[in-house]
Amino acid sequence: MAVTTCKDTLLHPVRALPVPLPETVPYLGVGEFAVRRGRTYAAILVDTNTHRPMDVLADRTALTFAAWLREHSEVRIVCGDRAGSFLDGARAGAPQARQVADAWHLLHNLAEAVERVVGRHRAELREPLTVGTDQDDSCLPTDTVPTARGELDVHGDVRGP
Repeated sequence: MAVTTCKDTLLHPVRALPVPLPETVPYLGVGEFAVRRGRTYAAILVDTNTHRPMDVLADRTALTFAAWLREHSEVRIVCGDRAGSFLDGARAGAPQARQVADAWHLLHNLAEAVERVVGRHRAELREPLTVGTDQDDSCLPTDTVPTARGELDVHGDVRGP
């Protein structure tokens, strides 16, 4: 069914809805996003219990974040990427709140650390695993007994000729 209407007609029922009362937010998630990439950034505040956005701050500065937190003294945990401005803002605006890193950033930082370590030891990882001649071969599975040169690959399989 095609009905022609204008946007204002559709927005009237939405505007008529009552404004929800502000909820208490003991667990707050904070993150930044680009309004205009490279020029304008903002911060979004999310209730981590309900996963609902609570507010959008006009910028990502510590002062703005601290001011918002001062109005919401019920915040007990601030979860985010631990960027400098959010750390400082949480420290100033909600000293009672514990600051924690979110799971995505923890895993991302772990992956970067593993990549750096593997990169540093790359040459050593390419070297074959060797089994000494004085070692007892009875503890090895029969399909992984070392070759005459005593070399295994990184998976413990016999290295090819």
